[in-house]
Amino acid sequence: MGKKSKKNVKSSSTKSSSSSNNNPPPQNNLPRTQAPAAPGRKAIIRGLVSRKDLNGLEVTIQNALDNGRIAVEVVFGRDTIAERREVVAIKRENLETRWNCIGGIEAGSDMKHWGMTEEECPICMDVVMNIGLNKNAAYLECCGKSICEKCFVQTQFTKQKDVCPLCRADISDGSETAAIKRIRARAERGDANAMYNLGGYYDTGRPSIPKDQAMARVWFQRAAEKGESRGAYNLACSYRDGEGGVVDKAQAAKYFRMAGERGHIQGVTCYGLALMSGDGIKRDIVEGKKWLKKGADAGDELAVQQLQMHEMMASFGGMGMGNGNISCSSSPGMMSFSMG
Repeated sequence: MGKKSKKNVKSSSTKSSSSSNNNPPPQNNLPRTQAPAAPGRKAIIRGLVSRKDLNGLEVTIQNALDNGRIAVEVVFGRDTIAERREVVAIKRENLETRWNCIGGIEAGSDMKHWGMTEEECPICMDVVMNIGLNKNAAYLECCGKSICEKCFVQTQFTKQKDVCPLCRADISDGSETAAIKRIRARAERGDANAMYNLGGYYDTGRPSIPKDQAMARVWFQRAAEKGESRGAYNLACSYRDGEGGVVDKAQAAKYFRMAGERGHIQGVTCYGLALMSGDGIKRDIVEGKKWLKKGADAGDELAVQQLQMHEMMASFGGMGMGNGNISCSSSPGMMSFSMG
């Protein structure tokens, strides 16, 4: 599956981001409010010119250097025989740091809506893949399914390397243009996941597809109507920020709630913040705190911080979050954009 800065934004929530191991997906712009670049925190590399091969990769922050850059560890071919690690120094503006969202799933919610299902590799039946986070998973654009990275690497050394190991489609053309063509074909057949991914490509633009946020909004809308929580969340971001059309805070609140009800934890937090501030919806502090607690219980760092802030201000007899200025704003999360 970087975001540009926005004024008066208090939340770290960015649109959802997609990630494919064998073909880098569309990436979100720099997030509106980034998490601190603390050691151990995950981040996404954006906008490099000299090392374009690193753009879109998830890395682990090691430490800050004296020259102002950040040392990060990149892992190539994770959990495969070809795995290698590299530590590189990156400018802070080229790193999209993510707020922690542990697990990202509210207990009892449908994990498929969040794209976070854990599945066995359909080929070796031995490796557990985390679909959506793309851990141990290689995404196949032709059928929208995944196999583990180890099996994918092994297929590249066989006579069948140009054929999808699952649907048997011709994948000899590994270009981004061909990948987007395969995704578009699935989207036009009504595949919600493909609709969401295609929206992500339009939202950020790629060499093979022009940036068109109006079209991105269309595809996110279609994905949301099909039950794709990440599509609903990105659509909410689009309405909130006026990307691809008019600003409509009421629609933003509606789709944040839809995403949250389908298990998207950033959607839960954003809807809670909208309720706390009355942003596009009738202000309701009590209900807002309930939604923020759901996000906090699921491990969303922003929800935890906002609840703590509210309690601290309340303890001093303040107005809490009632100043009306708090509004929710991808952590690919990362837009969360997870191919799969």
